[in-house]
Amino acid sequence: MAIGGLVTAVGSILSVLFVAIGLYITNEANREQQRLTAQGQITDRFTKAVEQLGQPGMEKLDVRLGAIYALERIMRDSTVDQAAVIDILAAFVRIHAPIERATALPTKPPVLDSPTVDIQAALTVLGRRDVTRDGSSLDGLTARITTPDLTETDLAGVNLSLANLARANLTGANLTSANLSYANLTDTHLRFADLDHVDLSNANLAGANLTGANLTAANLTRANLTGANLAGAKLSGAGLFDANLNHADLTGADLTQAHLTCARTDERTIFPADVPRPAQC
Repeated sequence: MAIGGLVTAVGSILSVLFVAIGLYITNEANREQQRLTAQGQITDRFTKAVEQLGQPGMEKLDVRLGAIYALERIMRDSTVDQAAVIDILAAFVRIHAPIERATALPTKPPVLDSPTVDIQAALTVLGRRDVTRDGSSLDGLTARITTPDLTETDLAGVNLSLANLARANLTGANLTSANLSYANLTDTHLRFADLDHVDLSNANLAGANLTGANLTAANLTRANLTGANLAGAKLSGAGLFDANLNHADLTGADLTQAHLTCARTDERTIFPADVPRPAQC
């Protein structure tokens, strides 16, 4: 009886194990099927959005806007698809808001037309992406763009050389190591923006508000900072060779080891009390 009971008990245990294994395999198969179904849905959404994004003409503007925000939703729903979405939107901006390239860089930023709202929307979506999920670089995103509000967006490393960002609101934005050479930043709001190691050479920053901005080691060679507000800005190690600082306010700015050779000033330029005016070349 003891042996028979043991056999019965072992048989019961094995039956339970077989049932558990069967349920586990079934659940795994169901999960895999659900994953494949979800991925298939995302692929369909992605394909449809790309097709809509490619529809030309102002009469299709609302379709393109819908496609841009559909791609943003895909980027949020699927980490692995974020790199592809970034590439698609960056290509859209480059193709549909191109810069007329000259044989030589101009001495002044060009006057550029205002873009359509779909170009602005594409850049806004790029700026508010989850950068921790990036699998692609935004280098080469060079276009004529006027963005009304990019407060606290992350555009680190973006190539916006020659871009028209006049009067844009970039308060608190992250533009670390971005390329903004020859960009038009007239009257742009850059309060407390992170511009660490940014390239602003030959950029037009006339009237820009850079209060408290971080411009550590920034390249401001030949930049036009006429009337710019740089009060409290961090300019340690920044290159200001031949920059135009006429009427600029640098009250309380940190100019430790800043390179001010040949920087232009006038009687209305305000420097910190401990910083001597640069010699005029």
